[in-house]
Amino acid sequence: MDISDLKKLKKEAGLTNAEIAELSGIPVSTVNKIFSGATKNPRYATLLAIEQVLTTKEKIPFTYDKLKEEPAIVRDASAPYMYSAREYDGEDIEKLSEWSRAELINGKLYMLSAPNRLHQYFVAELLFEIKSYIRKNNGKCDVYASPFDVRLFGDDSTIVQPDILVVCNKDILTEKGCSGAPDWVIEIVSKSNSSHDYVRKLMQYQKAGVREYWIVDPFQELISVFNFEDAKKSGEYSYGEAVPSGVLEGLEIRFGEVVEGY
Repeated sequence: MDISDLKKLKKEAGLTNAEIAELSGIPVSTVNKIFSGATKNPRYATLLAIEQVLTTKEKIPFTYDKLKEEPAIVRDASAPYMYSAREYDGEDIEKLSEWSRAELINGKLYMLSAPNRLHQYFVAELLFEIKSYIRKNNGKCDVYASPFDVRLFGDDSTIVQPDILVVCNKDILTEKGCSGAPDWVIEIVSKSNSSHDYVRKLMQYQKAGVREYWIVDPFQELISVFNFEDAKKSGEYSYGEAVPSGVLEGLEIRFGEVVEGY
């Protein structure tokens, strides 16, 4: 998808630059420059937003970041925004800037809002606790935190960015991230993406062969554990309980203690 493609879509849609700006949240001056050719290399996220508007003729929940010169999903969006203009692939993900948070699932592109402070606090604390346990026990697994592209099925059909992932088979690690299913995935729920974590991504993780999946819900103070190897080890835990890891034997995390420093 390039400027010439957008011009064809614009002609078919019959929208003016002002209407495109209104629906996309992109300043009309920026839209004018893109279609006139004055802007030679517009941000890919900007082109995607314009493409979506020209295809659906619907307003999208984006706000324009003038500093980064690209649209971003608004923080209070009710859910990740799903692009529907066409089928997307890994090339679309790679063309986005480092500031864009996006995931690709079965050809559908989902834009994610920026994480809040509580979310990032949990990610940092869990990363430290898991990494410390692995080092202390001379473990062979690696732990990583988002942003980190995971090609769940080893191809470009599904690319996700788990908040925390543990990989014990280092053969699936690449310069671009991870090509295959991690052993353990942890997602920190945000108010805007709960169904994305509880339903859509849960199904993909199980299908891909992730051994264990934790969903941490700071708002209900619950941890949902899905052990795909042994269903008897799945369950819900409160912050006051020790949550045992099925992948790193002997590791237990007490989220009540984790959150004390927040």
